[in-house]
Amino acid sequence: MFQRSSLSVLAVAAMGGALIAGCSSSSSSSSSAPASAPAATTSAAASTPASSASGAASSVSAADCKIISQVSGSVISTLTPLQSESTAKAAASLKTYVATLTADEAKLTSAGGKAALGSFIAAVQKASTESVSQATSGLESAIGNLGSACSS
Repeated sequence: MFQRSSLSVLAVAAMGGALIAGCSSSSSSSSSAPASAPAATTSAAASTPASSASGAASSVSAADCKIISQVSGSVISTLTPLQSESTAKAAASLKTYVATLTADEAKLTSAGGKAALGSFIAAVQKASTESVSQATSGLESAIGNLGSACSS
């Protein structure tokens, strides 16, 4: 289930996505079409919030932006160390990270904020079971959307 190459993908995509988010202007919007996968429920969960997030940037509350900015700012420092951990430890760390993200999502009040963070959570979960190319595409889109959710 949890593949060693996925750890590297998470770290690399986190860095690439953070660069994408950091370089995007407030007027840009990124497409969030993750690679399709046989797992329909995971795929639907990853694509539906992502689609909503790209058009909902203006509806993210200031309080939600504070939480989203904290999550977005910690993606690299959280995911990068996973590539050097054992598979078991990395899987446990990722599970804890997803639980933390889910708790953060529960604190959000705006639909746009929930969509952006929900998309990111789904992409992280999905990436841990995908090939490197599939995971990279989905994560980069989700990280970009997360980073731009409050940039309007």
